[in-house]
Amino acid sequence: MRHHLEVARALAARNRGDEALEILLQAESIAPEQIRHHTMSRELLLRWIRNSRGQPHSNLTALARRLHVVA
Repeated sequence: MRHHLEVARALAARNRGDEALEILLQAESIAPEQIRHHTMSRELLLRWIRNSRGQPHSNLTALARRLHVVA
């Protein structure tokens, strides 16, 4: 699970947000409770939401809601 988070963070740093989100969703399917409470996943989501232009991707907002990052 930590590996997935690190890969997602690296992809996000390379402006490959769609791939990073996919990795984070895979990690959630493996260990949802760990993703929900891990600081790195929450920070990634907040950064992506803040940096999104216009309406964030629906998968992004759905994951953010499941993790209680946004209302």
